[in-house]
Amino acid sequence: MKFLLSLFTLIMTFSSCDSSKKAAELKETMQKRLSGTYNITQLKKEDVLSNKITISFDETSNKVTGFAGCNSFFGSYTLENNRIAFNNLAASKKFCPNDIMKFENQFLESLRAVDAFSKRGDNIVFSAEDETMIIGTEAIGESKKSSVVNYRDNTAVKYQSISRGAFDFIMLSKTKLSISKDSSLKTIDKYQIEAEDWQAVNALIEAIDVESIQNLTPPSKKHQYDGAPLATLAIIIGDVEYMTPAFDHGNPPEAIEALVNKVLSIKENTLKQ
Repeated sequence: MKFLLSLFTLIMTFSSCDSSKKAAELKETMQKRLSGTYNITQLKKEDVLSNKITISFDETSNKVTGFAGCNSFFGSYTLENNRIAFNNLAASKKFCPNDIMKFENQFLESLRAVDAFSKRGDNIVFSAEDETMIIGTEAIGESKKSSVVNYRDNTAVKYQSISRGAFDFIMLSKTKLSISKDSSLKTIDKYQIEAEDWQAVNALIEAIDVESIQNLTPPSKKHQYDGAPLATLAIIIGDVEYMTPAFDHGNPPEAIEALVNKVLSIKENTLKQ
């Protein structure tokens, strides 16, 4: 009897430990997940509910989007338990009254500084070095769905090359390819883009730090003395356009070389059909 009692106690102890372990693992998993839309109610010590600032998280792609009070913003985020970092945040470029722009700039600056978050019921608190920066409340109903913007569907790539006797314009978006040799762009030929080509273009865009392409150094500068056509590449996301400095057509900076080659390849293959 004593043996059976000891065995039962031992089994219950292991079962309890296993349950505790699973609970801890579940808690850690829940901490790492962040999704949905939140209405921002407080920015540091200021009540900003009337500014209608929102932030939305897509846990499948780790993309963040939202409305900062005047402009839409977008970027990505990384999580490790309750630690969070926002990356490549950018916003559209519409101008609003100074008081609105003031809170928008403060919100985006605070978001870039955030390093941790906690959830308390329907509320979320973002902090930086243990100081509360932003507080929000989870949105419900249709507002949650409508606030999420798929910026992949609002992305385009524009490539231009110019020389004394030639002009080449290429624009790629999710649904079409636009080509022109008219520098005034009054005549533009339009074609349908293949889905797999657009997926490949997006994969190449996501491998690029778009915010830094304006600082790329061209590997050669023959275009400065007519030794090669002058070329530029622009990546357009939402209302924001990121453009490279001028480089030699046929010799782009390494960071965008694969994307440039893909854009030119899509154009050539389309014209051959």
